[in-house]
Amino acid sequence: MIIIKEDFVLRAIEEEDLDLLRDMINDPDIENMTGGSSFPVSRVKQKLWFDSIQKHENELRLIIDTKEHGSIGLVMLTNIDYRNRTAEFHSKITTHKNLHGKGYGTKATQALVEYGFNQLNLHCIYSRIIEYNTASQRVKEKCGFIKDGILRDRIYKNGKYFSLVEWSITQDEFINVT
Repeated sequence: MIIIKEDFVLRAIEEEDLDLLRDMINDPDIENMTGGSSFPVSRVKQKLWFDSIQKHENELRLIIDTKEHGSIGLVMLTNIDYRNRTAEFHSKITTHKNLHGKGYGTKATQALVEYGFNQLNLHCIYSRIIEYNTASQRVKEKCGFIKDGILRDRIYKNGKYFSLVEWSITQDEFINVT
């Protein structure tokens, strides 16, 4: 499956993408801006993860592949609940190519949200963003997401607790934005 847009495509993860993905998960700047945390990932561990994701039916992980810069990151729908028609949105863009602020995150978010509503028949897509990641929160706002609330003190990083800001968009709201 490929989602084709003007200056990028969203495509399935291939084995050739594993170095990029490992670099991103091991990048302390990216890890600091996400709600989760991870231990350093080796090539072996990355390959084992890649082999295991083929079985995950409630996840959609796609590489952002640009015409100008090649593969720059990924967008994901996880925890896809087909009964309640919901999914959680995530994204990561590499810090190695100085691409932040160029609009790729917004465009990729819009493309995957559109796919989630129009092809997967989802009703609501939500995202949880660590409170100080204002860039990701701006992307959600640009894409029509609405701030639902604050999940207080959910993430522990660098000896301190941080809250998560929860955002969501419904299929009806998305239709009105586009």
